[in-house]
Amino acid sequence: MSHLRHELGVLTFEVLVVDGQPIPGRPAPDGSPSMWSPTSATLICGEKRAVLIDGLTTKEHAAALIDWIDGRGLELQTIYVTHGHGDHFFGLGPLVARHPGAEVVALTEVVDRMQEQTSPEVYDSLWGPLFGDQIPEEIVKAVPLEGDRIDLEGHSLLVHRAGHSDRSDTTFVHVPELDLVVAGDIVYNGVFPYTVDTDRASRDEWRQALDAIAACKPSRVVAGHKAPTADDDRRHIAETRKFLDDFDAALDSGAPPEEIFDSLVATHHDRLNRTALWVGISVQAHHRDKQSTHR
Repeated sequence: MSHLRHELGVLTFEVLVVDGQPIPGRPAPDGSPSMWSPTSATLICGEKRAVLIDGLTTKEHAAALIDWIDGRGLELQTIYVTHGHGDHFFGLGPLVARHPGAEVVALTEVVDRMQEQTSPEVYDSLWGPLFGDQIPEEIVKAVPLEGDRIDLEGHSLLVHRAGHSDRSDTTFVHVPELDLVVAGDIVYNGVFPYTVDTDRASRDEWRQALDAIAACKPSRVVAGHKAPTADDDRRHIAETRKFLDDFDAALDSGAPPEEIFDSLVATHHDRLNRTALWVGISVQAHHRDKQSTHR
């Protein structure tokens, strides 16, 4: 677990990263054990109040969030959720209990996706088997954000819709005064991207989301999943795009999944969580081969 502090002008921001953890599942072809990727939360700090962008997953993560934010001595004003994947908001319950005045918000379509994650169809088939009783009993619900801006002591945090990245209806937050984008799961930093819920068209949409982040011209970009000691340089926008390009090229080669895995590991050997890579390859190669059979 690590956290970094950055300062610029009146606002500051900090990033908390929790380590990846083992989860049930088969290892990757090279024997890498099944794991969940390290995950980040970002705190935008004013003089007296703060805004948290994305929460984490488990009770242990929730305790880390509480200790981290309590250590700042600020009133937690707002919690913003960038997208509807449970690992970015399941751990918020104890934090909200600690800071009952904090409002949990997301765009309307993200609120809908969050509700899907807590439905029996999704929770009982995915999250329960993966994390069991590690997830807090009380999962908080977000309310729709009015407009596309969060005000923090007169400073603007700008919310951007970004379409499909590693899932549909993703967003990012631009903080112009900090020259910062909090990218959610649009940018991956030192971690293999999750591609299970994508296809060729949505990966092109993902590239458009990367372009939208780049158009903000940030010097610092916080990825939703990042290696704990990694920096937040803007180059991770381009590096995420390169992975998507390499991933599509490997699929297009027609090679079997194990060869695609080996080639992408060789090219992106510094990225964490090879099991996430393997699951994505397995699903996408199956779709590719099924389409080829029907032609």
